Amino acid sequence: MASSSAVGGSREETDRVADVRPAKLRCKLVVAVVRLYQLLNPWISKDAISMELLLQNQEEDCIHCSIGREHVGAYKSVIRENGIYSMKNFVIQRNIKPPRTTPHEFKLSVYGKTEVMTLASNKF
Repeated sequence: MASSSAVGGSREETDRVADVRPAKLRCKLVVAVVRLYQLLNPWISKDAISMELLLQNQEEDCIHCSIGREHVGAYKSVIRENGIYSMKNFVIQRNIKPPRTTPHEFKLSVYGKTEVMTLASNKF
């Protein structure tokens, strides 16, 4: 089920986190980053292996999101804990590998074409 939200002056359809499935080819979410942490390389302490996010929408549905090593640099300065974002163009995968932070059946993976836009707190 989709809901409408005003983003950038226009009304765009957004999806609920609970409805995220691989069969949905185009999902757009408006979420808050409830928790953000980096998995670091044990041999090079400043080298992040990945960024892991716990995302929550207005309905309080949560989903895990991973940003792999090759994309950490592009998103590290954009995504902050407690920030609110509009996100689209991500890979949806089964949530079976650790760390498993939510009961959601699926998780999101960010890739090169993922779009992340910071929103004002009144948009949430």
